[in-house]
Amino acid sequence: MERLLVLALRLPLPKEVLTDWMETLTRDLSQRLTLGREDPAFFLVEDIDEAEKILFETSISCILAGNQPEETLNFINALKEDELFRHLPVVILTQKGQGSMERNDIPFADLMIDVNTPLESIIDYLYPLLRAKAYTDDLVKKISTLQDELMNKYLLIDLIKRYIPKTVWERANTFAEEQTIFIPEYEEEVAILYGDIMGFTRMAEHRQPKEVIDLLNEAYSVVTQAVYASGGDIDKFIGDAFLAVHTDPLKAIQLALQIQEQLKDKAVKFRLGVHYGPVIRGNVGSDLRSDNTLIGDTVNTAARIQEVTTPGEVLVSEAVVQKAGMVIPLEYRREMQFKGKEEPLGVYDVYRFFKESGRFAGFLADLVVHVPGSSN
Repeated sequence: MERLLVLALRLPLPKEVLTDWMETLTRDLSQRLTLGREDPAFFLVEDIDEAEKILFETSISCILAGNQPEETLNFINALKEDELFRHLPVVILTQKGQGSMERNDIPFADLMIDVNTPLESIIDYLYPLLRAKAYTDDLVKKISTLQDELMNKYLLIDLIKRYIPKTVWERANTFAEEQTIFIPEYEEEVAILYGDIMGFTRMAEHRQPKEVIDLLNEAYSVVTQAVYASGGDIDKFIGDAFLAVHTDPLKAIQLALQIQEQLKDKAVKFRLGVHYGPVIRGNVGSDLRSDNTLIGDTVNTAARIQEVTTPGEVLVSEAVVQKAGMVIPLEYRREMQFKGKEEPLGVYDVYRFFKESGRFAGFLADLVVHVPGSSN
């Protein structure tokens, strides 16, 4: 509380003494509360509507009110039922000859005092109420500040989560709980799905930047929804390309086929390559800025397979087919020599195989939990 502001509503005092009485009360009470920055102020009000307007426009410290007429008491009771004013001190001043009134007639009043009580004693009664009000206001302010800070942090966390792989986020949470600020690298075997838009440069050349972004986002919405629904993860977007990862090679194949099927009537067409093998999820960068990403020949090979794929097609390596426990006729297999590879690599045109075999819809619908390496 920085300044004492008192609302005086229909006080049972003669008009000729009311102003002086309030000036003395507020001045002495302000000094007692050591509020010396600004002079105290009070509002002498007879009209309920005016009192209500003041309450909503001014930070009132307390209310002094008479107990007549009944409208005043009804107003006070209704006011204290409002969460906004529940902690606002209300003192009822009574006077002999105004009719008898018990304490339970106005249960929400904090104090009832005879108006003829010496002013010094009234100040003694009011002082602890206003101290409690000041403490409550300070507590509410601190809580409000903390809530704002927490809300900002939650929003920041939600914002950051959109820009990093789910796998990294989950591992970061684990190590944060252990009060570790470093995510150690680890090796695992996964299926890498690499997608790229062929002819994107030419496509972007004749469109406005906003239109290009909209086209990409439309396609990537399909990709991300399919990847996360299948239990996979998006490691990164690289302009017109993306790198997804799945621990289950069979689901990785299903995922690639699903993406192509959902995008077959769209303007954007991906070339998709899938490979299975060991990768390291490690940190690249420096102490100032780093990424936790997938590194290894498996990633590079998936990218190489994608480069020779026709838009709308899915080529998967023999390693993926074998690990998934699938049998695909040799007519859908081809051997390719990729740059940097000593031996040719066998790849399968799985999109054409499932389309021509009539098993496409059934294969995509088969999303049961699959054990890598099994024959199901």
